[in-house]
Amino acid sequence: MSCLIVSRDKENFSSVEQALIKNHMDIEWIDSGKKLLSLLSEYPANKKIELVIIDGNLPDENARDLVEKVIMQAPMTNCVATSALSPEDFHETFEGFGVLMQLPLKPEARDAQDLVTHLNKILGMNA
Repeated sequence: MSCLIVSRDKENFSSVEQALIKNHMDIEWIDSGKKLLSLLSEYPANKKIELVIIDGNLPDENARDLVEKVIMQAPMTNCVATSALSPEDFHETFEGFGVLMQLPLKPEARDAQDLVTHLNKILGMNA
């Protein structure tokens, strides 16, 4: 299973990365929204990206706009975004884009485990 983490701050996502690796996910790091979209446009049709995690602090693109672009290119990809918004404001901002969940700007081990739990439920329904 494949996961793309879009962030320039690997340390911020170390708990998330470790939790996903323990759950047999291959992690690829991308440092900008532009590079993510380029990669998605070239991704082989027979390969699936199960998860894209988008850092809410990217310098070149805001998370909401990037999620919208990702789902236009790869509609079955599960997206997660970090954000400092309240859960209500996050829901309002990302409504209609099928975002799997919100992570805090600095996710911790508990957040990583919640992500794995949600992702396993989603992937189990798709199996």
